[in-house]
Amino acid sequence: MGQLNLFSKMKRDWRWVSLITLVLAACVATGFLESKRLALERLNVIFNQSGAGRKNLFRLETQKTLSVPQVLAATRSVRDLLAAPSPAAVEEENKVLEETARNVQLDVIYVMDINGNCLAASNWRAHDSFVGHNYAFRPYFEEALAGQTGRYIAKGITSKKAGYYLARPVTVDGEIRGVVVAKMSFDALQARLEEFWHKDNELDLVTDDNGVVVISPLSFFVFKAIRPIPAETRKAIIAHRGYGDNVPEISSILGNVLADKLRFVEFGGIPGRSFLQKSFHFPDLGLRLYLHLPASMYWSIVVELTAIFSLFAFLALLIGVVVFQRWRYGVELVKKANHDHLTGLNTRLYMNEWCEAAISAHNHDSGAGFGLVVFDLDLFKKVNDEYGHLVGDDVLKRVGENIRSVTRKEDLAVRYGGEELAVFMRCSGLPAAVDMAERIRRSVEQFKFRGDNAGLSVTLSGGVAYHIVGESLDALFTRADKMLYEAKRLGRNRIVA
Repeated sequence: MGQLNLFSKMKRDWRWVSLITLVLAACVATGFLESKRLALERLNVIFNQSGAGRKNLFRLETQKTLSVPQVLAATRSVRDLLAAPSPAAVEEENKVLEETARNVQLDVIYVMDINGNCLAASNWRAHDSFVGHNYAFRPYFEEALAGQTGRYIAKGITSKKAGYYLARPVTVDGEIRGVVVAKMSFDALQARLEEFWHKDNELDLVTDDNGVVVISPLSFFVFKAIRPIPAETRKAIIAHRGYGDNVPEISSILGNVLADKLRFVEFGGIPGRSFLQKSFHFPDLGLRLYLHLPASMYWSIVVELTAIFSLFAFLALLIGVVVFQRWRYGVELVKKANHDHLTGLNTRLYMNEWCEAAISAHNHDSGAGFGLVVFDLDLFKKVNDEYGHLVGDDVLKRVGENIRSVTRKEDLAVRYGGEELAVFMRCSGLPAAVDMAERIRRSVEQFKFRGDNAGLSVTLSGGVAYHIVGESLDALFTRADKMLYEAKRLGRNRIVA
């Protein structure tokens, strides 16, 4: 029986451990999901702040390019050159453009006639000067001749370097006679992006509207497509001589999409590193930014927040377990205080509470009477002396089981002393109390011990008293005790009322 109780206790403890483990696992899983959501929010803030900063940087750099062609297109020297080209006018304009480009730090400024021929350029002294070359194939020339502001991003035909081209039409007597173009190199922007890469591990890939990288802190990305380019677009790029006859794609592995425009990506040129990528489109500049942050930033935030959530969950669960255990121990203490561990019967502490309520009820309602039987094990000292106290304890235990098997839920069985037992029973009168007492006596008398105690027999003597309205508990016990003594005097193993 002891092994069975131990097994039952271990089983109950295992269930609690399993339940706590499941609750903790659920809390950790919930914390992990919430951490991923918060990590995305935090990274989106970082991405958006960096994206806004890059946009301001790009706009600031291209602003000077925007104003120069517009101002020069309105100057008399440019209009005179287009109206009546001459060596003297070309020489004069070359010098003006050279000084202007130096002052505003632009790569090249040049003037083209309506056929796309370059008449004058700020790089007129260089061996690869634009002067005398035709650039009518460039889209910015066609847009400017149509009266618009021509914008174009491409690799320079001569310099082989990416540049930002801005063109404005030149009007003479209400008629477009030519185009002024300013080209800005991306050297300054690239220097800033290299700084971001080396200092903050932020990888910026800036592309044109076709997805061709034109600025990157890592040179092997430049003039490669970050996404597949449609066949028609490739034909147009080749026709405009934007990046030569071949634009290879960047070797990359696209990972899971975490949110709108936010995904994991790996590049073949940067082995062993994973990034989070978010794109930003700047249509007014004709640029698109692909900003990359180390994927480790995302996972470090997730791990950090998950650890915090898990710690709080563990502490909350621990507090809950402690509170529950305190409540459970309290219940156990009350149970131990109210129940005798050997016989399984109630103790005198609980008896006092029960009797107080029963006496009060009977005093107010004569129909709510109850009886008391005081039992004593016959010759129990002899059992202890001959068989030992362990056997005596087993006898008390078996007697307690027999009493509990006979009594009802509304009755109260109490271990009153060492071998003295008391049973309170709800009944209508003394005869009913005597009947219950007799059934208990017979049950104990007929019980057969097994094993080493097979020859042992135990009997009970009992005294019965029925509560009288207004009577105290001590008085009731006194009357029942007298009946018990009378039962013993008459030879034991009997009930006297």
